[in-house]
Amino acid sequence: MCSMATGQCPSSSISGYQFNSHYDCTNAGYAIAQKTFRNLKELPEWDIPDFEVDKIVIKFECKQVGTNT
Repeated sequence: MCSMATGQCPSSSISGYQFNSHYDCTNAGYAIAQKTFRNLKELPEWDIPDFEVDKIVIKFECKQVGTNT
């Protein structure tokens, strides 16, 4: 999760997902981000006013691991 207001992403993690293409990674990334975003309201620390002030978003990246040789 990241704050668009501050540019900070304090809760970053690296998933164990691996994909065969950038397309597959991006497609899964958006689906997982949407599910994560919708599940935020289940968290005990969820607070809509803070959410609005901090402009919370779910960020993901697709990075190539290793090299294609």
